[in-house]
Amino acid sequence: MDATAVTVSDQLLQVLSEHRFADLITAVSAPPGGPVAVGAKLLTDHSGSVWGSLGDSHVDEAVLADAPRLMAQRKSQVMAYAVPGGEVEVFHELLEPQPQLLILGAGHIAVPLAKFGREVGFEVVVVDDRDKYANEERFPGADEVIAADFGETLASFPVSPFTYVVIITRAHTYDEESLRVLLGRDAAYIGMIGSRRRVETVLRTLAAEGFDRDRLRKLYSPIGLDIGAETPEEIALAIIAEVVAARRGGTGQPMSRKLRPMAF
Repeated sequence: MDATAVTVSDQLLQVLSEHRFADLITAVSAPPGGPVAVGAKLLTDHSGSVWGSLGDSHVDEAVLADAPRLMAQRKSQVMAYAVPGGEVEVFHELLEPQPQLLILGAGHIAVPLAKFGREVGFEVVVVDDRDKYANEERFPGADEVIAADFGETLASFPVSPFTYVVIITRAHTYDEESLRVLLGRDAAYIGMIGSRRRVETVLRTLAAEGFDRDRLRKLYSPIGLDIGAETPEEIALAIIAEVVAARRGGTGQPMSRKLRPMAF
C-alpha cells in the first residue's frame, strides 16, 4: 500500500472518530497509462480540509469543487471527469457520522433523556462534575459518561455539526460556563433548560460579556416542545422531540393540523 493511501486511511479514522462529515473519493475507472490509477483515493471533510490525491491536480480540483454540493445533498454517487484520452469515473462516498447527543448535567431528567436518545439513534455522551451522578450505573446505555468539570471537558470535546447539545445543569453558573465554550463551536443544536427568568439571566450575562446577540437568539431555550410536560420523563420526551425536529427539519406542529384533509 502506498504512503498516500496510508495517510488517507489514517485520517479517515480520525475524521470518523471526531464526527466530521466527509467525502471519500475513489477512482473506479480510468484510461490506461493515465495519471489517475484505479483505486486512488482523496478525502475531504465539511470544513474543506483535504488529504491524498487521485494523481492529477486538475481532477483533484474538479472533484473537490463538487464535494460541497454532494455533501449538502447527502447523496453518494459516481461521477465522470474528462482527462486526456477519455474520462475518469470516481465514487463520491459520503460518510455521514452518527448524530451525537451531548447531555450536560446528569440529574433526574438526564436519565430518561439518555435512554430516549439511544432509542432514536443518537450516540449519547453525558457530562457532569459529580461522579455520584455521572457514572455508568445511572446511565447503562450511554456511549460515554464523563465525570469532570463542564468547561474543561468542553474545551477539548470534538463538537461538530452532528453534535446536539442539551444543557440541563443544576445552576445557571454552569450553564454560562458551558455556553462560553459552545457558542463558538459548530454544533447542530444547543438547547438549555430553565425558567424564563433563569434563561434571561444567562442571556443577559453573556450579552454583557460581548457574545453575539444573533448567536444567542439561536439558542433553544427554554428547551423542548410544549406538550405540557411535568414529570422528568415527560420533560425528557419534550426535549428529545425538539432535538429530532431540529435534526430532521420538523415544525413541531400536530400532524392533524399539517396534513388533515381540508374538508374535515
